[in-house]
Amino acid sequence: MGSSSSEAGNEDRISDGVRSDAGVVVVDLADAGSTALAHKRKRARGEFPWAHTHGWTEGDPLAQKGKRQCSHCKKWFLSKTNCSGWKAHLSSKHSLSRVGSDKASSAPGSDVLVQTMLKPVSFPDHVTRKYENAVVDFVIGGDISLRAAGGKRFKELLQSLTNGYSPPSTRTILTCIVELYLIARPLLATFFSSLNVAISLTLDGWSNRNLKGFYVVTVHWIDTVTTKSKSLLLTIIDVASGRGVGVRVAKALFEHLKGMGLNVLPKMS
Repeated sequence: MGSSSSEAGNEDRISDGVRSDAGVVVVDLADAGSTALAHKRKRARGEFPWAHTHGWTEGDPLAQKGKRQCSHCKKWFLSKTNCSGWKAHLSSKHSLSRVGSDKASSAPGSDVLVQTMLKPVSFPDHVTRKYENAVVDFVIGGDISLRAAGGKRFKELLQSLTNGYSPPSTRTILTCIVELYLIARPLLATFFSSLNVAISLTLDGWSNRNLKGFYVVTVHWIDTVTTKSKSLLLTIIDVASGRGVGVRVAKALFEHLKGMGLNVLPKMS
């Protein structure tokens, strides 16, 4: 009787993926793996970047219920904001990042957080304009792409060289380039109308990362003093692709040249 009750007590006892059958310990790998994964997720939740956030608690605004808040700037984010989103926020807004990759082991020092020593500082307006113009000229000259100019490494480089200057965003750089073009356009018209040599145009089609097409028009002429060939980007035409694109490009280019002045149009060939 005692033996039967003992055997019944030893049968099918399951706890955290481990089952004991009549004194023999059997490990259920599927259950054990699920338990280990759950523990791993719980540990990861307390690491970077989650250690810099917290959920809604009593006393917080009811409108933010279900969201998570940044512990530094107190800004609320949707609960579905993932790890990458929090990392991007902490890196761009608070200069916080994690040493090593997320796949690094939990060795001592792998969870150490680093904070950029150089913070964006205030500069006089004339100094800010000087730095901003230098960045815009750097992009226009082709020394660096617009994409790279908006990157983190270029930003850190400028901050280290200028003791904290934060470069303008790519949107600001584009705005400055358009403003410079509007200023230079009448000057270009005056320059081309004064040339006494033949001027030729070439057109090249390109597409961006989103496969949107655009057409670059370059003007060429010979310098009569140095007898060297000169070239200059005249404009970029943005027209719809597909059948009849050649006609649309020609019309857009004609309107552009006509807008530069009647003295310029006859010189272009």
